[in-house]
Amino acid sequence: MYNFSFYKTSFWILLFMLSVMEVSAQENPPIPIEVEVRTTQFLNFGSFTVGTNGGTVRVGPDGSRTGNGDIYLLNMGASPSYAIFDVYANPGTIIQIQPHLETTLSGPSGSDVKLRVNLQQDISTGSTFVVTKSPQEVFVGGTLYINSQVAGPPGPYNGNLRLTFIHQ
Repeated sequence: MYNFSFYKTSFWILLFMLSVMEVSAQENPPIPIEVEVRTTQFLNFGSFTVGTNGGTVRVGPDGSRTGNGDIYLLNMGASPSYAIFDVYANPGTIIQIQPHLETTLSGPSGSDVKLRVNLQQDISTGSTFVVTKSPQEVFVGGTLYINSQVAGPPGPYNGNLRLTFIHQ
């Protein structure tokens, strides 16, 4: 009988040891990284007039608008606004934004102006950021380059602001 109890106790210890070994199983695979970007507001430079020599109009990611050169800002018509992009990603995801160097906006009678986005000045999160909540709002401004009144006559200008969002 004494030996039977000893074996029985050893058997339970062995079962306990196997149970502990089962707890240390393989860890779960990493969460898949999926990123979705939605435009919730478009970039708008508002109304302005261009003098003979042309100049620039800039809308910042804070909503400020400035004109340089022979540009006169008007407070009428559509209000200037930065673009808003909602980035849907897991918190902790690293995102890098890369704008295209220059975008051409088409206007009346075949005219065009150039739009540029500066990584250091025109993106509210900076060119690289870590997602802290989902959605993460990103405000994007830009600068219009207008050569002259002849090259950029009055009227609506349209085009596509292209940004590449890269996740790591």
